[in-house]
Amino acid sequence: MELTVRKAVMDDIDDLVMIEDSAIPGYSYVYDDRFFFLEQQGNKGEMVLVEADGKPAGMGQYSVMPDGSGWLECLRVHKDYQHHGVGKLIYRRYLELAEESGAPSIAMFTGWKNAASRGLAELNGLSLAGAYTEYVLDLKDIKRDMPAGFRAVESVDEAVRLIDENRAGWGNFMVLNRTFMHYGIDLYAWLIDHHMIYTDGENTVVLGCRMLEERGWYIGFFSGNADRCFAFAEAMTAEKGLPELTVSFPPERNDLAQFCVNRGYRANGERIVMERIL
Repeated sequence: MELTVRKAVMDDIDDLVMIEDSAIPGYSYVYDDRFFFLEQQGNKGEMVLVEADGKPAGMGQYSVMPDGSGWLECLRVHKDYQHHGVGKLIYRRYLELAEESGAPSIAMFTGWKNAASRGLAELNGLSLAGAYTEYVLDLKDIKRDMPAGFRAVESVDEAVRLIDENRAGWGNFMVLNRTFMHYGIDLYAWLIDHHMIYTDGENTVVLGCRMLEERGWYIGFFSGNADRCFAFAEAMTAEKGLPELTVSFPPERNDLAQFCVNRGYRANGERIVMERIL
């Protein structure tokens, strides 16, 4: 079997969907995000396609985060080509792209119980960097009054003060769309450009998404009064007509987990983030 790797283009979308459907039946993700991944609209990176004797066998997206680090996502291997080195070849290309771009690190996420995904990451030098639990609120029957006084933050210096001074208990990553991003000035500048940081002077919320907005928004961070912050996030998300609001945080935050349950959020699994410093 001859394996080859190349950059995927929009003409490959049917093959990519076929790979995804084989690897994770019923899980539609790539098609809805085809412009983000294949034409890099709002993103920067490369969709990697592996072919086996000329037939589509696997794929994986390498995306560049605000701090220049590489985010490894959407790795899928067709069931007929699993355990044939397809995943290893995708990682090889990931590492080439990281070197070409001068990435300071690469990272990915997987489920606690996904031994194959974790094992492949470990083979390529990634190790456990954090654990996060996810909670989701269905907004279709939720009504929230919009708390007054919140405004968008427009200064990186203000963002540093509002976020960095209140980061205890949030771990090392901010999570949007199950994308784990390093805290810091580069991320804050990106969030400001996308109008995602809000404050009323005492309470702060990071709210929005990296992609697939039609599926919902995410609370990436909050500080201050939880009821007020969540009410604002829920009202803003519902006002946009979006179906869900999601928040992720370290599993040791039992206080926040109970708060979410009391507010009607459902637990949606625990995930780990794995990272390699380059």
